[in-house]
Amino acid sequence: MNFISALILVSALSATISMAVASSTADPKSCSTSAATGGAGAHVPIGKDGEGLYTASTKGCFDVIATATPLVLDEIKKQPLRPFGVGSPAYHIADYGTADAGTSLGLLSKMVEAVRERAGDDKEVVVHYEDQLTNEWQSVFNHALGIKSVSDAYGNPIPNPYALENVFVEACGVGFHKQCYPSNSIDMGVSFTAMHWLSRFPSSMKGSEYMHAARCPELPIPEKEQAAADWTSILKARAKELVPGGRFVCVNFSKNSDGYFLGQTDVGASMWDSFQSSWDQLKEQGLIEEEERLGVSFPNYYRTKEEFLAGIEGDEEISSTLKVVSIEERVVRCPYRELYTSGKSGKSPREYAEWMVPTTKTWSHSTFKSGLKSERSEEEKEEIMNQFWENYMSLVEKKPEDHGMDYVHAYIVFEKIE
Repeated sequence: MNFISALILVSALSATISMAVASSTADPKSCSTSAATGGAGAHVPIGKDGEGLYTASTKGCFDVIATATPLVLDEIKKQPLRPFGVGSPAYHIADYGTADAGTSLGLLSKMVEAVRERAGDDKEVVVHYEDQLTNEWQSVFNHALGIKSVSDAYGNPIPNPYALENVFVEACGVGFHKQCYPSNSIDMGVSFTAMHWLSRFPSSMKGSEYMHAARCPELPIPEKEQAAADWTSILKARAKELVPGGRFVCVNFSKNSDGYFLGQTDVGASMWDSFQSSWDQLKEQGLIEEEERLGVSFPNYYRTKEEFLAGIEGDEEISSTLKVVSIEERVVRCPYRELYTSGKSGKSPREYAEWMVPTTKTWSHSTFKSGLKSERSEEEKEEIMNQFWENYMSLVEKKPEDHGMDYVHAYIVFEKIE
């Protein structure tokens, strides 16, 4: 008989994402023109809830998390642990911006084992999965409870922390821009490729060909200011939630000191150039109008190392409660391209395109779709989007070794001051 226990508590107190639609007045020659706050384009999961399409299509995240794993486990070894016994707490882990919860399972399993190496095999552990209200919560529980198995890009099965017994599972739909858990309750927080999403959307790139703030010759002030305000809110919330001596390991998309960012590094073609040419092709095919061609503005922001540090150094409330243990920039190569170029994938150029492109689709589809006119029917929008992704796959098929999605992150470790 299996005595594994699970407490499933879905807290959907509020949605942090404003879905108000705003018009843009952006100058098509510049990204610095201010636009109204708001704007469609929030990240909306694709696929049927319960299928776990994000984890199945986003294999690079496993490598990103694997790169962070030594950092996380080292902090568990060093941090003070609250005693366990009658009336004393379990060890609480929060996974912020978890998506469908599949990519972090292996790390969470190692975290449970690391805690028990110090505190004993009977130490109870609570895993709190956090994301936005509209997240794929059925997929979260399918993964978290071991109903749906997971493997990485190389076919390796990923262990599940729930199988370790005395691991409890909870979920929260408040959104990481706000405080999600009671003060002094979280021992270790982790977040991977999530906190670049903004809580409000200036949409400054509408009317331009840049699509994303990172591509702009001059940083768009509205996005930059919103990202700074969001980062302050994020750090204040985590500072309250962590127990004294608790840790928060944040692995977030960034624009590094070489100017690299997601999909645009020193290897291969720029993913963003490929996006743009594939989207422009829709107009050449007579499927979209000029306003729609220039209607895409991603509601996220890749902070620099300096911007990450400014969030803690420039706020007395944060700097008095959190300290930066370490921060470093890292590039993780696209596993799809690495496997293809090494000859280990066994795929034809077309098969590679159909395998790789979905890893760019899981997080961008809804933003591109929001650039289409609202009067179009849902069916018409999806037909256009299908053609967009076909355009991209056809581009990749021509020279597959040039195409991939390298990950560029800042790996930051925070400690709550005792």
